[in-house]
Amino acid sequence: MIWLSLISLVVGVLLAQRFKVVLLVPATLFAVVAAAGAGLVRTNSVWSTVLAIAAAGAGMQAGYFVGMLLQSRLCSLLAGRLPCSDPTSARDPSIFSGFNF
Repeated sequence: MIWLSLISLVVGVLLAQRFKVVLLVPATLFAVVAAAGAGLVRTNSVWSTVLAIAAAGAGMQAGYFVGMLLQSRLCSLLAGRLPCSDPTSARDPSIFSGFNF
């Protein structure tokens, strides 16, 4: 149970670093289905299977939240030294610094 929680937490943190929140729904659904399947294969009691499902879903979402916070904090700490990546623009801002649009 602890391994399942830790793995889903780490997966959530990794997903937050690369993907938007829209991916969290299918990823959580996949984790819940995998936990339910593992609970059925191991023939655990119903309550331990329900607890594993809840731990997988909550761990994934908590990990995503922690990953978003880490990314935000690191970006704000490095804002003075390094520019944070802006996914909406691929242009180098220094090229257009002399032009007034």
